[in-house]
Amino acid sequence: MVQVTFNGTTYTLVKNVQTGYYEVEVTAPSTGGIYTAEVTYTDSLGDTYNLDKDIQILTKQVPSIETENLYMWIFDWRDFEAKAAVEVIEAEIVEDEETNSPSNVSVIGNSGAESGDIVAIKRSGEVIYWGIIDEIQNENGEAKFIYKLRYITNLFDQGVWLNQVQTSLIRTTGVEDYIAGQIDANFINNTDTFVNRTYLQVNVLSHTPKNTNVSNVENNIFNLHTWMTNCTQLYDIQYRFYIDSGKLNIDIENVAQTKMLIDTNFNNISDYEEVFETQITAKVWVLTDTNDYKLYLKNDRTTTTNQNDPDRAAGKVDVIYTAEYSDAPQAALDAFKSNSYNHNITFKYDKYIPVGTPIAIKTTNQSIYDSYISKVTINSGKFYEYECGNIRINFIDKILKERK
Repeated sequence: MVQVTFNGTTYTLVKNVQTGYYEVEVTAPSTGGIYTAEVTYTDSLGDTYNLDKDIQILTKQVPSIETENLYMWIFDWRDFEAKAAVEVIEAEIVEDEETNSPSNVSVIGNSGAESGDIVAIKRSGEVIYWGIIDEIQNENGEAKFIYKLRYITNLFDQGVWLNQVQTSLIRTTGVEDYIAGQIDANFINNTDTFVNRTYLQVNVLSHTPKNTNVSNVENNIFNLHTWMTNCTQLYDIQYRFYIDSGKLNIDIENVAQTKMLIDTNFNNISDYEEVFETQITAKVWVLTDTNDYKLYLKNDRTTTTNQNDPDRAAGKVDVIYTAEYSDAPQAALDAFKSNSYNHNITFKYDKYIPVGTPIAIKTTNQSIYDSYISKVTINSGKFYEYECGNIRINFIDKILKERK
């Protein structure tokens, strides 16, 4: 018997005697994207086998009027009042959570903006970039003003005090809840009301508990923006900004299961390039204030604490430190996840995809790899330039294949 669970419904497949395939008609979702089909096969001996397969669903796109012109809305950083809306004449906009690269946009005329103000850049009526002004340059009184911008999560580029009681939220409720609590305590409802940004509204849309602590701590202080970026890279936490009811809303969500398909065979994908390295971390040695903890990678991509496991994978050794021994298992798993960064994928696409968006890349040989958008560069042209991170390709199988 063969069954498949697709989009919340379970179907029993029927064998087609002419083709030899098991078949079933399913109801397609109304929204396009990548959906997972969970297939279960039970043989005549009663043994059950399971397989997950990504299914691509295509839907018709609603026509829209598009323009390549960029416009920048400027909001006062103190009260979020709109200051100006100006057309961008030159742009090199970079969203990059991994390196925090700056962006440069040029406009004509003095908008009255100042350092720290919040900007929203639109194309075809859609916000494609939220940022904050780092500095404004104007040479010799010329009409052109150059704005240096940072991605909007830099609103929280500040050292905050580590409250050990509050960090229990990471384990019991979720990293999203801990981040939201830190934003609220330090930027919205601070006891020093003068620094509060009452126009911020934080919405937690998912809960991802992890057996870990904040890692970038020194003298009981850590940078909140750095921790937020770490959570994007390690736990697929994404931050979405938008205006609602006069407030700047921030949705915090684990979006690992919501993927967008990038098919490199389509005409609107250009300059696709991928480079893979097979050097991986196969052993993580965690030093703590009490005992050491060692975790080993196996050839099937699972892990073991057994040093003599016959299926251990070959690779390099990574030595890291965490104060609490209870944090060591999660710290080791996070270190193994860095294996997914041994690659470089770039492509150009004529549609905007926000940083942090999970994607499934379909290559010319019809393979599908999971990844996410780690960097996007926006300019005055039609195409956006993208780089990917965190690709979950089967590195170990690739190594074994190369050895054969």
